[in-house]
Amino acid sequence: MKRYVGTCIGQPTPVADAIQKVTGETLYTDDLSFSRLLWGKVLHSPVAHARIKSIDTSRAEALPGVQAVITHLDAPAVRFNRIMRWAGDPLPATERVLDDTVRHVGDEVAAVAAETEAIAQQALKLIQVEYEPLPAVFDPEEALKPDAPLVYPEGNLLKEQVASCGDIAAALAHAPVVVENTTATSMIHHGAIEPHICVARWGRGDELEVWEPQQGVHRVQIMLGKIFGLPYSKIHLHGSIIGGTFGGKDGILLEPLALLLSRKAGGRPVKIRYNRTESMVSTYTRHAMRLYGAMAVDWDGTMQGFSITSYQNAGPYCGGSINVQAAMCGKMFKLYRAPNMRFHGRAVYTNSLVGGAMRGFGSPKVFTALELLMNKAAKAIQMDPVAFRAKNLVAPGDQDPTGSGSLGSAQVRACLLQGAERFGWQERQKNPKCSEDGRYRYGCGVAVGLHGNGVAPFAPDITVAELMLHEDGTILLRTGLTDHGAGTYTLIKQIVAETLQMPMEQVVLTHSDTDSCPYDMGAGASRNTWSGGAAVETAARQMEQALRTTAADLLNCPVDQVILEDGRYRTEGKDAVTRADLALFAYEVQKRKLIETVSYCSDTNAGSYGAHFAAVRVDTQTGAVQVQDYLAMCDVGTPLNPLLLEGQIQGAILMGLGMAFFEGIQLDAQGKPRNANFKRYRLPRASDLPRLEVAFVDNYEAGGPYGGKSIGEASIVPVVPALVGAVNDALGTELGDLPVTPEKILAALRESS
Repeated sequence: MKRYVGTCIGQPTPVADAIQKVTGETLYTDDLSFSRLLWGKVLHSPVAHARIKSIDTSRAEALPGVQAVITHLDAPAVRFNRIMRWAGDPLPATERVLDDTVRHVGDEVAAVAAETEAIAQQALKLIQVEYEPLPAVFDPEEALKPDAPLVYPEGNLLKEQVASCGDIAAALAHAPVVVENTTATSMIHHGAIEPHICVARWGRGDELEVWEPQQGVHRVQIMLGKIFGLPYSKIHLHGSIIGGTFGGKDGILLEPLALLLSRKAGGRPVKIRYNRTESMVSTYTRHAMRLYGAMAVDWDGTMQGFSITSYQNAGPYCGGSINVQAAMCGKMFKLYRAPNMRFHGRAVYTNSLVGGAMRGFGSPKVFTALELLMNKAAKAIQMDPVAFRAKNLVAPGDQDPTGSGSLGSAQVRACLLQGAERFGWQERQKNPKCSEDGRYRYGCGVAVGLHGNGVAPFAPDITVAELMLHEDGTILLRTGLTDHGAGTYTLIKQIVAETLQMPMEQVVLTHSDTDSCPYDMGAGASRNTWSGGAAVETAARQMEQALRTTAADLLNCPVDQVILEDGRYRTEGKDAVTRADLALFAYEVQKRKLIETVSYCSDTNAGSYGAHFAAVRVDTQTGAVQVQDYLAMCDVGTPLNPLLLEGQIQGAILMGLGMAFFEGIQLDAQGKPRNANFKRYRLPRASDLPRLEVAFVDNYEAGGPYGGKSIGEASIVPVVPALVGAVNDALGTELGDLPVTPEKILAALRESS
């Protein structure tokens, strides 16, 4: 089925509030004003693992301007999980708001609230803490050894997960060709422009209010209710416009600290705003992992199977680590038609920084390992990497061999073959690998990958959407959905406007506020378009039917004779009526407001697929890599808003370039970060961008709004293996320890010479 193209859907439409953002009119959390506001500051642990023997806050409390100081003695004893998705979520509860044990450098020890930020910062220096050092461990494989220091008395293994189909051991034992590889990824900072920030007030009668950029306001409401033992009706989350997140503003972080400070300060609002170093060290990072791959193939390119074994560095708290590992496990089986596959993952507690959700939610790691393994297998059987992939990829309608259902339209092979032709893959293979002077080496890389859409069938994937028609014909859309900054609010307005045949400007949106908006489980897992968009489309279609029924009453005709044309409703022989006419008729004659509410739960989870191609030049004297050309060929079903999609994909390529070549938080032997600021942490720059091309295969995905799928996370999945694969193609190496820095490239060249 071909993609849907309408008057709004399928049209390149700018972000609705783009002008306000670039001119500084948009109000972010830091722009909000509050009467009698106090500044909160957090004291972070300088050691990776210790018990707090004593803590003296008297000097800080005596400092003029200080209104509150809190320690673990002021914090609830309740343990929680910072990423809990719903009230019954079974994730392990490993954290307290403040604890008498610190488990990583940057862990929270105490907090102060003062009249000014400078006074609060000065007060932190007056808090005296005596630590009893405990042994620490920073590597997940080391942490599983019998004599390893324990992060928790119960042991360091957070979660072991195994999934398989067929018999991979037999395949590896009997296949004519077996290849193996090792891939390592680093802790990566999300790099959002806006750092972490929160304003909170503990009001009279235990009425709690929080203002912050937050991906899931209703989830935080649930978690705060658990922590403080309060009913949800007393907890009010006001979601601000987000200045970037990529997963870093998901779950509980600063809210309980700010609320406890506010309560101790007599209910005055407290603002905590982390600086860049605090955001890098004391929130969470992309997980560091080590992955071991093995693949069995026949000489004709038929894949017999593969296995991936991963060790995930969870850091000291569970957070979303189990979910990330489960996502890696689930997605690995959805790409190739191999009869024998196995994933064996171990999420491990360490005293490193806390691992958490970041764009791709595990997929960039597992598919980097798998795609680099594919390159090695193709080389071993002397087969073109594109042809090898094409021979083994899944097809539309295939079933997940682990039993989670259909893969949907799965146009990954079309992405690969159309992309290879568009990129000129075969022609590029004929180009010289080496410059005339021998200094530069040239190579091409290809990788395929996918990411899911939502959390079904593993958890209830619920979004509630409500539409109300005003008597002037405009629509109020209420939703708990949160826009990461990628244009979700623009997209859902497009969906309403398309369905009701009305100008987008006449759709007014209220969003991400627990007081004024219905429930949404949170912006993550690429569910905004798939689940949220489908909820909004369903509500809009119900509203269109309600308008049609009302028009039949007003026009005195059967419903099936009502025609919607150019946004007006008519029947033969009578003048057309507007939405405003229908709203007034419903109010004055039918004595009702036209309101449609949908509680939508997605029960399917199609994959968003892609094939990426990269061409690089490597300087053999300096180890520098220049990416010269890049193509992303994507399956998003219907491209609902091509302009927003292209922006997402371009940003993902830049982010993946950082993961491949630059980024990684480095810890010293004591677990202290060496490069936790932007002077030392190398982010990709605009000058690093190659020539980029983004294209879409023609497709329609049943189950998505107007046949569309998400792309925000899927777009980063093939980037790293395409780039690193291109470097390996240029040099004849098997680099897989990320980031692939100039030093690692030069070392590999020395070893091969």
